Amino acid sequence: MLLALVKSVALFGAAAAANAGRRFAATLAGYLFAGGLFAVSLCFLTLAGYRALSQALGDVYASLIVGCVYLVAGLAALLVIQFGRR
Repeated sequence: MLLALVKSVALFGAAAAANAGRRFAATLAGYLFAGGLFAVSLCFLTLAGYRALSQALGDVYASLIVGCVYLVAGLAALLVIQFGRR
């Protein structure tokens, strides 16, 4: 009787782990797809913003402004990650 109980618990655990794995894979695939779309849109927005700033202010100022925006965005992301761990 004990052997049958152990087998059923192992089978139930394996089924639960497989279900959790499938859900995790589907969630990860969704996040990767959304992240890819965000990255592509960010590239297009950066290029458009850089070109507009470059025409208005010149190449040096446009590079400085775009670089500073990315620096601030990176620091803000690190801050959000740090607060999320607490």
